[in-house]
Amino acid sequence: MDQRIDRSRYGREENMTRVIQDAFDRCASSGGGRVILAPGMYVCGTLRLQDRVVLWLERGAVILGSENIEDYPENESCFTDAVGHVRGRALLYGYQKEGIGIGGPGMVDGRGYRFPEGSPAHLIRPFLVRLVECRNVKILETSFVQAAAWCLHLQDCRDVQIQRAVIRSRCNGNNDGIDLDGCQNVTVEGCVIDSGDDAICLKSTSGNPCTSIRVADCTVTSRWAGFKIGTESVGDFADITVEKCRFFDVEGCAVKIVPVDGGNVENVTVRNVEMLACTGPVFISNGERLRRYLDQKREQPGRIRGILLERIRADVRKAKGGTYQGKPWGNADGGVVISGLPGNPVESVTIRQCRFSMPGGSKERRNTPVPEMGSQYPEFHLFDPLPAWALYQRYTKDFKIEDTEFTARERDVRPAAVKEEEDSHEV
Repeated sequence: MDQRIDRSRYGREENMTRVIQDAFDRCASSGGGRVILAPGMYVCGTLRLQDRVVLWLERGAVILGSENIEDYPENESCFTDAVGHVRGRALLYGYQKEGIGIGGPGMVDGRGYRFPEGSPAHLIRPFLVRLVECRNVKILETSFVQAAAWCLHLQDCRDVQIQRAVIRSRCNGNNDGIDLDGCQNVTVEGCVIDSGDDAICLKSTSGNPCTSIRVADCTVTSRWAGFKIGTESVGDFADITVEKCRFFDVEGCAVKIVPVDGGNVENVTVRNVEMLACTGPVFISNGERLRRYLDQKREQPGRIRGILLERIRADVRKAKGGTYQGKPWGNADGGVVISGLPGNPVESVTIRQCRFSMPGGSKERRNTPVPEMGSQYPEFHLFDPLPAWALYQRYTKDFKIEDTEFTARERDVRPAAVKEEEDSHEV
């Protein structure tokens, strides 16, 4: 049974949370349907999605996040994130629901700038959308803007379609675009993402694997990573494909695979991808941070194996100046980096039919060893300045390069490629 809500019928009523929540509940009790929002502005706190109910926003319908943090109560799945903040409040929230959806050409605006850094509510600011242990989820066409924290966070969900969504969120810290956390059988297709933090990020905090993920035909720009696996990575990652995507103006590396909490990564394909003015462009590194999440902890670093980089066209630029976590950020000179651990190599990597245009321009060769990742938060600039301008390998096994070209736009005194083995830092 559909429930249609017309904002104009409610006069000057400011907060519409109760009205919309009542419609969700009635729709669910009748067996499911749609809650349809007519054009208008709907100020809301947390809305709890219900089984077999789709929130449908007509063109011109806008949900505006409340400015009052008390309108976003804590829920049964709040958690502590990688930097020690208790997170989990959300504007649109679903827990253990099935057959739910968000769709239509309208907009969800979190007004995240109302919870700026330094404000009392900043550390508990809400996500825009958070779905936990949900099944059969569809998010179609809707625009999601100005999240206070992460934009779309799906944790331990299965059978998910995110198609033609538009995400624009750079108003606050940790403005991730889409976070898939321990999810299985997910398609992200035809989306446009402009994010202040990682645009599309795969995580595993509960120990559940993140598997059968396909990202296709997306256009991505980000102040940080374009596509990332990690850092929260106590569970495994497998059977992941990124294809026919466009990354541009990505400041923190276009593609990053950085499991550092013991999770294994296996069978990842990145193919038919364009990168324009991106740093990085590909950073694959194991680590041994081994942090505990949700009472899950592994004692040994995981493995990375089965990586295919195919038909990538990349125009790579240097990172901008400044610092990150106390280390210079502007010394990231660009390059493909693949680094395992002693006794735990990155295995079975193939780079095929790729074209990388690198910035080059270094006037000095590096004579000191590249530091190990160890227990640090994994960022590619921590390895810089690299000893090679195109490709740096360390602790790899069964590594292949086929019909691939690296060029430098400026003359560089470093060699194009350097491979280091255990107990050796020789080129």
